Amino acid sequence: MATFVTRAQWGARVPRSVSGDITPAQGGVVVHHVDAVKSAAADHADCAAQVRGIQNFHMDSNGWSDIAYSHLACVHGYLFQGRGENVRTAAQGTTQGNDDWYAVCALTGGTSGSYDVITAGLIDAIRYGINRLRTSGGAAQAVTGHRDHHATSCPGNLYDRVLSGEVNPGGGPLPYPGVSFRQSPATVHASVATWQYRMNSAHGYSLAVDGQYGPGSDAACRSLQSRKGLSVDGVVGPATWSATFA
Repeated sequence: MATFVTRAQWGARVPRSVSGDITPAQGGVVVHHVDAVKSAAADHADCAAQVRGIQNFHMDSNGWSDIAYSHLACVHGYLFQGRGENVRTAAQGTTQGNDDWYAVCALTGGTSGSYDVITAGLIDAIRYGINRLRTSGGAAQAVTGHRDHHATSCPGNLYDRVLSGEVNPGGGPLPYPGVSFRQSPATVHASVATWQYRMNSAHGYSLAVDGQYGPGSDAACRSLQSRKGLSVDGVVGPATWSATFA
């Protein structure tokens, strides 16, 4: 299991304010990385200073009340306490994202062809963070990438690990997010983007990955349901979700 590093242990500043106005049972957990340049510290002794630097930037440059993330994970297998459970984030780039979703940030970065290496310790720490946010913070089962909420490339090379379910505690396919997607009334939810991406990458569809469950998603869903021998109703419920991520 990953080692937990408290705010006191990494030398966190006192937040200017703390908002408990978060409803994570309506969302879940979003996975981030730090930047579009390689960011992982080679020596774990430097990770706490990196987290302090992120907090300073968020508070002093962005004017936020605290570090934006709920927790932060390093490649050495440590989980640093950010805002923690039951505290609203400032990480998602949208009001709804910050209202309903926690944030776990990997202390990694990079762009296509030049990413930090994803270690087993990093995956373990991310899983540990997600599990804490579920068990102590009431997070729903959904796990998404930052790009599902905002126009960004974040979380870089971690995104495929999100979609495969590797970052899910215990591993395996992503659990059903608890939201049934349907065309009428149209579902708009970050997990729809995760489902659309999976439909394209694993099942050969060409859906717009926009988080909106419209006619194209409905038609693709019905096609998949027919192929998998499921009830053809165009609704992504638990059985269709499982078939999509099998």
